[in-house]
Amino acid sequence: MSSPIAHILLIEDDLRLAGFIANFLVNNGYQVTHCACASELDLKVQSSQVDLILCDIMLPGTSGFQLLKEARKDYFGPFIFMSALSDVENQLHGFKLGADDYITKPVKPELLLARIKAVLYRQQGRDNKPEDKSLSIGNLTVNQESRTVVINSERLKLSRHEFDVLWLLALNKNKALTREYLFLNITGKEYDGLDRTMDGRVSRLRKKVNAYENAGCKIRTMWGKGYMLSTGAEF
Repeated sequence: MSSPIAHILLIEDDLRLAGFIANFLVNNGYQVTHCACASELDLKVQSSQVDLILCDIMLPGTSGFQLLKEARKDYFGPFIFMSALSDVENQLHGFKLGADDYITKPVKPELLLARIKAVLYRQQGRDNKPEDKSLSIGNLTVNQESRTVVINSERLKLSRHEFDVLWLLALNKNKALTREYLFLNITGKEYDGLDRTMDGRVSRLRKKVNAYENAGCKIRTMWGKGYMLSTGAEF
Protein backbone atom coordinates (compact mmCIF):
# COMPACT_ATOMS: atom_id res chain seq x y z
CA MET A 1 0.00 0.00 0.00
CA SER A 2 1.47 3.35 -1.05
CA SER A 3 1.93 6.20 1.39
CA PRO A 4 -0.57 9.08 1.19
CA ILE A 5 0.55 12.13 -0.78
CA ALA A 6 1.68 14.95 1.52
CA HIS A 7 -0.27 18.19 1.02
CA ILE A 8 1.83 21.36 1.11
CA LEU A 9 0.28 24.81 1.47
CA LEU A 10 2.55 27.36 -0.26
CA ILE A 11 2.10 31.00 0.75
CA GLU A 12 4.08 33.19 -1.66
CA ASP A 13 3.10 36.49 -3.35
CA ASP A 14 5.70 36.18 -6.11
CA LEU A 15 3.51 34.33 -8.61
CA ARG A 16 6.37 33.34 -10.90
CA LEU A 17 8.38 31.88 -8.04
CA ALA A 18 5.28 30.21 -6.57
CA GLY A 19 4.52 28.56 -9.89
CA PHE A 20 8.06 27.25 -10.21
CA ILE A 21 8.08 25.86 -6.64
CA ALA A 22 4.61 24.32 -6.99
CA ASN A 23 5.49 22.57 -10.26
CA PHE A 24 8.75 21.29 -8.82
CA LEU A 25 7.06 19.87 -5.72
CA VAL A 26 4.21 18.32 -7.70
CA ASN A 27 6.75 16.64 -9.98
CA ASN A 28 8.35 15.21 -6.86
CA GLY A 29 5.14 13.63 -5.61
CA TYR A 30 3.50 16.32 -3.45
CA GLN A 31 0.09 17.94 -3.60
CA VAL A 32 0.44 21.73 -3.53
CA THR A 33 -2.11 24.46 -2.80
CA HIS A 34 -0.99 28.05 -3.36
CA CYS A 35 -2.05 31.21 -1.48
CA ALA A 36 -0.81 34.60 -2.65
CA CYS A 37 -1.86 36.40 0.52
CA ALA A 38 -2.84 35.77 4.13
CA SER A 39 -6.54 36.49 3.58
CA GLU A 40 -6.92 33.11 1.86
CA LEU A 41 -5.22 31.14 4.62
CA ASP A 42 -8.11 30.37 6.99
CA LEU A 43 -10.27 28.92 4.24
CA LYS A 44 -7.43 26.81 2.84
CA VAL A 45 -6.44 25.37 6.22
CA GLN A 46 -9.98 24.65 7.37
CA SER A 47 -11.22 23.18 4.08
CA SER A 48 -8.45 20.64 3.51
CA GLN A 49 -5.91 18.50 5.33
CA VAL A 50 -2.60 20.36 5.24
CA ASP A 51 0.58 18.44 6.10
CA LEU A 52 3.09 21.31 5.84
CA ILE A 53 3.00 25.08 5.34
CA LEU A 54 5.79 26.73 3.35
CA CYS A 55 5.55 30.49 3.87
CA ASP A 56 7.23 33.68 2.73
CA ILE A 57 7.65 36.43 5.34
CA MET A 58 7.24 39.66 3.33
CA LEU A 59 3.62 39.33 2.24
CA PRO A 60 1.07 41.97 1.19
CA GLY A 61 -1.03 43.20 4.11
CA THR A 62 0.75 41.20 6.80
CA SER A 63 3.95 39.33 7.56
CA GLY A 64 4.67 35.63 7.65
CA PHE A 65 5.43 36.02 11.35
CA GLN A 66 1.92 37.29 12.07
CA LEU A 67 0.48 34.65 9.78
CA LEU A 68 2.16 31.88 11.80
CA LYS A 69 0.53 33.20 14.98
CA GLU A 70 -2.87 33.14 13.32
CA ALA A 71 -2.36 29.74 11.69
CA ARG A 72 -1.57 28.09 15.03
CA LYS A 73 -5.18 28.59 16.11
CA ASP A 74 -6.26 25.83 13.70
CA TYR A 75 -3.07 24.22 12.42
CA PHE A 76 -0.46 22.36 14.48
CA GLY A 77 1.69 20.74 11.82
CA PRO A 78 5.09 21.66 10.31
CA PHE A 79 5.69 25.28 9.32
CA ILE A 80 8.70 26.39 7.25
CA PHE A 81 9.65 29.98 6.52
CA MET A 82 11.26 30.68 3.14
CA SER A 83 12.44 34.27 2.91
CA ALA A 84 14.98 36.69 1.49
CA LEU A 85 15.42 38.00 5.05
CA SER A 86 18.65 36.22 5.83
CA ASP A 87 19.79 38.10 8.94
CA VAL A 88 20.17 36.18 12.19
CA GLU A 89 17.60 38.28 14.07
CA ASN A 90 14.76 37.36 11.71
CA GLN A 91 15.75 33.71 11.64
CA LEU A 92 15.83 33.54 15.44
CA HIS A 93 12.46 35.29 15.63
CA GLY A 94 10.98 32.73 13.27
CA PHE A 95 12.19 29.83 15.39
CA LYS A 96 11.01 31.49 18.59
CA LEU A 97 7.51 31.67 17.13
CA GLY A 98 7.61 27.91 16.55
CA ALA A 99 8.79 27.48 12.95
CA ASP A 100 10.22 24.04 12.16
CA ASP A 101 12.75 25.43 9.69
CA TYR A 102 13.85 28.70 8.09
CA ILE A 103 15.17 28.67 4.52
CA THR A 104 16.80 31.74 3.00
CA LYS A 105 16.28 32.75 -0.63
CA PRO A 106 17.53 32.08 -3.18
CA VAL A 107 17.41 28.36 -2.50
CA LYS A 108 18.32 25.48 -4.79
CA PRO A 109 15.27 23.30 -5.55
CA GLU A 110 17.05 20.14 -4.45
CA LEU A 111 17.90 21.69 -1.09
CA LEU A 112 14.32 22.90 -0.61
CA LEU A 113 13.07 19.38 -1.32
CA ALA A 114 15.55 17.88 1.15
CA ARG A 115 14.51 20.31 3.92
CA ILE A 116 10.82 19.57 3.34
CA LYS A 117 11.45 15.82 3.43
CA ALA A 118 13.45 16.17 6.66
CA VAL A 119 10.69 18.14 8.42
CA LEU A 120 7.97 15.73 7.26
CA TYR A 121 10.09 12.77 8.37
CA ARG A 122 10.48 14.25 11.86
CA GLN A 123 6.76 14.89 11.93
CA GLN A 124 6.02 11.20 11.45
CA GLY A 125 7.39 10.56 14.95
CA ARG A 126 5.11 13.11 16.60
CA ASP A 127 1.50 12.59 17.55
CA ASN A 128 0.56 16.19 16.98
CA LYS A 129 -2.47 16.22 14.71
CA PRO A 130 -5.62 17.88 16.09
CA GLU A 131 -7.61 14.62 15.82
CA ASP A 132 -5.22 12.86 18.20
CA LYS A 133 -6.94 13.30 21.56
CA SER A 134 -4.73 11.00 23.65
CA LEU A 135 -0.96 10.76 23.84
CA SER A 136 1.03 8.05 25.62
CA ILE A 137 4.67 8.79 26.37
CA GLY A 138 6.46 6.25 28.53
CA ASN A 139 4.10 5.60 31.45
CA LEU A 140 2.46 9.00 31.00
CA THR A 141 -0.92 9.30 29.25
CA VAL A 142 -2.43 12.69 28.45
CA ASN A 143 -6.02 12.81 27.19
CA GLN A 144 -7.04 16.13 25.68
CA GLU A 145 -10.74 15.30 25.39
CA SER A 146 -11.20 14.44 29.09
CA ARG A 147 -8.28 16.69 30.12
CA THR A 148 -6.88 13.95 32.34
CA VAL A 149 -3.32 12.85 33.01
CA VAL A 150 -2.27 9.43 34.28
CA ILE A 151 1.25 8.40 35.33
CA ASN A 152 2.01 4.84 36.38
CA SER A 153 -1.76 4.16 36.59
CA GLU A 154 -2.18 7.06 39.02
CA ARG A 155 -4.28 10.14 38.21
CA LEU A 156 -2.23 13.33 38.29
CA LYS A 157 -3.99 16.48 39.48
CA LEU A 158 -3.15 19.50 37.35
CA SER A 159 -4.56 22.98 37.03
CA ARG A 160 -6.11 24.01 33.72
CA HIS A 161 -3.00 25.99 32.80
CA GLU A 162 -0.62 23.19 33.79
CA PHE A 163 -2.55 20.76 31.59
CA ASP A 164 -2.29 23.14 28.61
CA VAL A 165 1.49 23.32 29.06
CA LEU A 166 1.82 19.54 29.37
CA TRP A 167 -0.29 18.95 26.27
CA LEU A 168 1.97 21.16 24.15
CA LEU A 169 5.10 19.55 25.57
CA ALA A 170 3.65 16.08 24.89
CA LEU A 171 2.76 17.01 21.31
CA ASN A 172 6.40 18.02 20.80
CA LYS A 173 8.19 15.40 22.91
CA ASN A 174 12.00 15.59 22.83
CA LYS A 175 11.76 19.06 21.29
CA ALA A 176 12.57 22.23 23.25
CA LEU A 177 9.74 24.78 23.25
CA THR A 178 10.60 28.37 24.03
CA ARG A 179 8.80 30.49 26.61
CA GLU A 180 7.61 32.65 23.71
CA TYR A 181 6.11 29.65 21.89
CA LEU A 182 4.29 28.38 24.98
CA PHE A 183 2.98 31.84 25.84
CA LEU A 184 1.69 32.47 22.32
CA ASN A 185 0.04 29.08 21.88
CA ILE A 186 -1.59 28.97 25.32
CA THR A 187 -2.64 32.60 25.81
CA GLY A 188 -2.98 33.59 22.16
CA LYS A 189 -0.84 36.66 22.83
CA GLU A 190 2.72 37.47 21.89
CA TYR A 191 5.20 37.31 24.78
CA ASP A 192 6.18 40.77 26.03
CA GLY A 193 9.59 39.74 27.35
CA LEU A 194 8.70 40.45 30.98
CA ASP A 195 5.89 38.13 32.06
CA ARG A 196 7.18 35.13 34.06
CA THR A 197 3.79 33.45 34.49
CA MET A 198 4.71 30.65 32.08
CA ASP A 199 7.92 29.90 33.97
CA GLY A 200 5.90 29.40 37.15
CA ARG A 201 3.46 27.06 35.43
CA VAL A 202 6.24 24.96 33.96
CA SER A 203 8.06 24.85 37.30
CA ARG A 204 4.99 23.55 39.14
CA LEU A 205 4.25 21.06 36.38
CA ARG A 206 7.85 19.83 36.33
CA LYS A 207 7.79 19.09 40.06
CA LYS A 208 4.60 17.05 39.72
CA VAL A 209 5.69 15.02 36.70
CA ASN A 210 9.31 14.50 37.71
CA ALA A 211 8.24 13.20 41.14
CA TYR A 212 7.47 9.88 39.40
CA GLU A 213 10.80 8.06 39.01
CA ASN A 214 9.47 5.37 36.64
CA ALA A 215 7.36 7.62 34.44
CA GLY A 216 9.57 7.06 31.39
CA CYS A 217 9.72 10.78 30.75
CA LYS A 218 10.76 13.99 32.47
CA ILE A 219 10.29 17.70 31.97
CA ARG A 220 13.63 19.43 31.50
CA THR A 221 14.74 23.04 31.33
CA MET A 222 16.99 23.46 28.29
CA TRP A 223 19.01 26.54 29.14
CA GLY A 224 18.82 29.11 26.36
CA LYS A 225 16.32 26.98 24.42
CA GLY A 226 13.20 26.45 26.54
CA TYR A 227 11.43 23.44 28.03
CA MET A 228 11.21 19.85 26.89
CA LEU A 229 9.36 16.65 27.72
CA SER A 230 12.19 14.13 27.35
CA THR A 231 11.98 10.37 26.94
CA GLY A 232 14.46 7.49 27.07
CA ALA A 233 18.09 8.41 26.62
CA GLU A 234 17.09 12.06 26.13
CA PHE A 235 16.86 12.54 29.89
